Amino acid sequence: MKINALLLSACLTLLSMKLSAQTTRMVRGAVIQEGTKEKVQEAIIENFKRGLTKRTDNFGAFEIYAGIGDSLLVRKIGYQDTYYVVTKDETPRIYLKLSNQLLEVEINGQKKVSANFEEASTAYSKEKGIFYGGKPPLALLSPFGGSPVTFFYELFSKDGKRVKRLNQLAAKARIDEEVAVRFNPTTIKAAIPIEDKDVDLFRDNYAPAVEDLRGWSDSQLIQYIKENFEKFKRKK
Repeated sequence: MKINALLLSACLTLLSMKLSAQTTRMVRGAVIQEGTKEKVQEAIIENFKRGLTKRTDNFGAFEIYAGIGDSLLVRKIGYQDTYYVVTKDETPRIYLKLSNQLLEVEINGQKKVSANFEEASTAYSKEKGIFYGGKPPLALLSPFGGSPVTFFYELFSKDGKRVKRLNQLAAKARIDEEVAVRFNPTTIKAAIPIEDKDVDLFRDNYAPAVEDLRGWSDSQLIQYIKENFEKFKRKK
């Protein structure tokens, strides 16, 4: 009787493990800063139910085992914590909001992202008296006609750092917008047999450098897409 009970217990354990494995899968996704296409590197992804923690790579991409209904906590210093609930058959794009209120002006959804950041930077600079975009020239430290107070205010103050960050976001957004003109869903789907649900993840992970794209012909771009699609398939 004891042997039968042990066998039954072992069978139930194996069955439980099998069912758990069937409902758990590798979730692949990307973490992006809200309002931009900027990938968030080194963001922490936590699945408390499974006791797993991962980080996003240089492309903002991550892989973590999770089951349907699991909640993932996504966090990084400087951003608001975000929870994401896993559903079936998806490659999530999780958007993080900046934790500090960098944008002091209303965002206009009809404009390019870069234009919104540029306007925010201009308005904030005017309000806070930032004249050099958070990058003051060394000449301000000169005892002859310089302004050390302005130099240190722009370089180290919260306001100076915010303007500098807005300008960085605007520059990054301009590059993303330039890349998106040619590295777009229509061109990608015409070059490779990719499913619609995977297009955004492919673009996030394999967008070419803008310097390369500027020098490529259309045929070179298509070749780049095909070569990287093979890498994309191997990772899925």
